[in-house]
Amino acid sequence: MHENNEKMLHLLGYLQGILDVFRPAFSREASFENFKVAVTGFLMADEVNAVTDLVRYFEYPEPDKLYERLISFFHASSYSVKDMQKLWADVVGELGCHVKIGKFNLLVGDGVKVAKSGSVMACVKKMHQESGSMAKRPYIFGHFYGSMGAVIGSGPKAFFLPVETTIQDGTNTVKSWKDPSHQEKSHVVQMMESADRCLTAMGSSILSLDRYFLTLSAVGTLKDTNESQENVANGRSLILVTKTRKNCVAFELPPQQSPHKRGRKRLKGATVKLYDLFEKEEAKFKEATLFFYGKEQKVEYYSIDLLWGAGRYHPMRFVLVKHDGMRSILASSSDTLDPGQIIESYAYRWKCEQAFKDAKHTVGTFSSHFWTLAMPRLDRYRRKGLPDPLAAVDDKNRQRRIIGNYEAFEKMAMVGSIAQGLLQLLALEADGIGYEPTKYLRSRSQQVMSEDSMNYELRKTIKWGIGPNGSSPIPCFINPMLAS
Repeated sequence: MHENNEKMLHLLGYLQGILDVFRPAFSREASFENFKVAVTGFLMADEVNAVTDLVRYFEYPEPDKLYERLISFFHASSYSVKDMQKLWADVVGELGCHVKIGKFNLLVGDGVKVAKSGSVMACVKKMHQESGSMAKRPYIFGHFYGSMGAVIGSGPKAFFLPVETTIQDGTNTVKSWKDPSHQEKSHVVQMMESADRCLTAMGSSILSLDRYFLTLSAVGTLKDTNESQENVANGRSLILVTKTRKNCVAFELPPQQSPHKRGRKRLKGATVKLYDLFEKEEAKFKEATLFFYGKEQKVEYYSIDLLWGAGRYHPMRFVLVKHDGMRSILASSSDTLDPGQIIESYAYRWKCEQAFKDAKHTVGTFSSHFWTLAMPRLDRYRRKGLPDPLAAVDDKNRQRRIIGNYEAFEKMAMVGSIAQGLLQLLALEADGIGYEPTKYLRSRSQQVMSEDSMNYELRKTIKWGIGPNGSSPIPCFINPMLAS
């Protein structure tokens, strides 16, 4: 037991070292200390439904003051989400535990919808809820977040570590108040630009997205990213791996044309219905054993290089996959990846869905409930096409308060994302030093602890104490302001 306590102290020192990296993001020392308080609250709370839950485990003599301090912290102007994102990306980029596909790191991204019941919260909008369950309403009101991150770990245990988490819909009016030159961008373009920012810290990477992102705007933004002066000078490149719909159409390469023939050269060849190739090219399918979804599995695949995108005709590699009675068509923006690498890259995309579940139910990343009376009251029955009441707000003071409310949601989501990433890094570090968990929350299936198990270990450390005379080292070890 004593040896395990020493290892826990090592983990706390590892955690302290990462938290200290964020000091340059804050212009005031008090804001930095409050940041550490908020992160530690996320790390230890067994359930986070609001800011209140971040202060429950500190046994602070004046919890009301600590609560008010955290509310002020999320609304403070002494730091920005962009500064935290940049420093966090640098931390993640320097890790030695990235999942590698060939020589490339692996990035994964997706959107997540979070219901909000408040009627005076910034950027809340009506969203369609895709679900096969009749128990869920077809429409909800809430925030639409986009998250981009790296896949870390090794072997059967890998995590999606969120690097950037921002609200990506319903924000145009608020952003135009901050920056009059702001231009509206779709969720797809914002995610591709987020991947471009991550590329600076991660180096050359594969970006795995679901089929929603196979659009001309995504491929166009990808081309701009790869052709940018900075990325070309540093030898960085981004490869998009995604899935296509069953009705996806591509084109053969144009036939060679005689130089003496008059007229414009052909841009494409014959049209190819990709799903029909499962029958037409059945004899050309190859069998392989690949590692994905945590184990080695047999798949059949057929690869073909075609042009995609009406009017643009981008060269892409398509991989038709048959596995366990299911058929899928994957696409890569580069022919440097072999079919097996494309299949493995897309299979890791599912890690972000698992991470979103943990972010909601374990960490509480999206649990904020900030509100402001400066916000026009939400009309849940406003008809489509009617003007947005938010656009009619012209009072500068009200605009400032609404902007602060919007930024508070993004700041808490970013702090929660950092806390989730820290739980993952602590779990991997604990496995590396041989830390033995006190107990498992479910049947042990992996060598590396989950975020939930690591959360329990930290919470147990606070309650039982492992320091001198049974005292807990976490408040004074991580948050000096709480020790006073």
